[in-house]
Amino acid sequence: MRSQQVIEKLQGLRQYALEQSEAVEIQWDAEDSHMVRYANSAVSLNSHEDITRLRVTVYGDHRQVSSSQVVDFDDMDGMKACVDRAIGMLPFASDMSYQPTIPDIAETTISEASYDPQIAALTNDEILAFVSEAAKGLETDDILLSGNFSSGITERAVISTKTPEVVYWRASDVGVTLVLASEKRKWEVNAEQFVAKKEDMDAKALHDRLAWLVELYNTKKETRVPEQPYRVVFGPAALATFVEFLGWIGYSGDSMKRGYGMFQEDDIGKQVMSEQFTLMEDPALLNTFAQPVDTYGRKREKQALIDRGVLKSFVWEQSSADEFGKEATGHDVSNLSIELLGGDVDVKTIQAFAKLPRDRDILYVPFMHYTNIVNPGEGLVTGTSRFGALLLKQDGSIELPYNVRFTERIGRLFSEKLVWLAKETVPYGSSSHYYGRDPYATLVPALACFDDVMVEISNESFG
Repeated sequence: MRSQQVIEKLQGLRQYALEQSEAVEIQWDAEDSHMVRYANSAVSLNSHEDITRLRVTVYGDHRQVSSSQVVDFDDMDGMKACVDRAIGMLPFASDMSYQPTIPDIAETTISEASYDPQIAALTNDEILAFVSEAAKGLETDDILLSGNFSSGITERAVISTKTPEVVYWRASDVGVTLVLASEKRKWEVNAEQFVAKKEDMDAKALHDRLAWLVELYNTKKETRVPEQPYRVVFGPAALATFVEFLGWIGYSGDSMKRGYGMFQEDDIGKQVMSEQFTLMEDPALLNTFAQPVDTYGRKREKQALIDRGVLKSFVWEQSSADEFGKEATGHDVSNLSIELLGGDVDVKTIQAFAKLPRDRDILYVPFMHYTNIVNPGEGLVTGTSRFGALLLKQDGSIELPYNVRFTERIGRLFSEKLVWLAKETVPYGSSSHYYGRDPYATLVPALACFDDVMVEISNESFG
């Protein structure tokens, strides 16, 4: 078995490190990545990468150094050289204000619940057929297809000289982003999908969304909306963006201690969001590519970070816990498994929502672009709309708004401005492998509604 082969290699490297009489942690990070990119309705890139990276960290007295390199799976001598290099660097490391903790793994764990060998076996023909079905009949001389189909396997493992036990994890993922754009009118619409299992790939769902949006963008009126407050419905991509920012400036203990957080320690137990807002971290959520055991060998448990608007806890990775005298919370993983629980509105798609009666104009924004933090302490985030925004008029008609910019405080957005959340949650994330494959997905309601969201800048064209 692949897992046993990796474990044996790591145990052999551990034994080599023990012979050098140093405290060492060894991390294994491998990927098998396939990317098909489209531009101008044609395949512009078809790449495959099979890469293994080794990262060796050596611990001393208030010192720590790391060395990493790409290695060949069968080149044990090259891997040992990486260990030697890291050990040789330790005498030159600067002193730290705290003593870093080396992993002390109690038992070997193998986690492959998010792994599907059928994704590993996807062929070029299958990928091309999937994209063709999703875009069938929608391309013209003016409307061209772009985007990408990313798929692959990610494998991580860790061992230390403390024990011969290994934490091993492997997952598969597919991320599809398809964009249809008009060269003449400069509009763009898109559809995305992120899954861990081949059986969850759904070309029809992508086609249904794209076909509906293309029909609207071909037939409806373009408009520049006034710069004023709106009732806004965000799609999962836009909603996930705001939720992900909470991970950086909200419940991160490290950010809080360094002055880059929107909460303080005494906010624990206080109402910081709407009662509709419950944010779970759950390592059993397989479609978030969950890691049930962290790199320190700690089995992770489901917990509410924000429960019905009440801040319950901060997340402490081991290094931050060491530095600030806190207890690590079992979150030394590449990505958390976050779900914003759904609400009580039974609507799954924008197509269905647009058919419902409405008592006012509603601005639908599926995707946020150029999003960034303006002021982390205030939770202030800015971004622009892109890809298929709609103005759903009170009279039942639909218009096509040019891009707009919002700058909102996340705390206010998810408290007094939150109107409702859809019942069903869907994954939104990334399948990129530009800097090493690192699949992630956040589960968010399919749609979410907010009041009094200010459009501060409104463009005068799509271009």
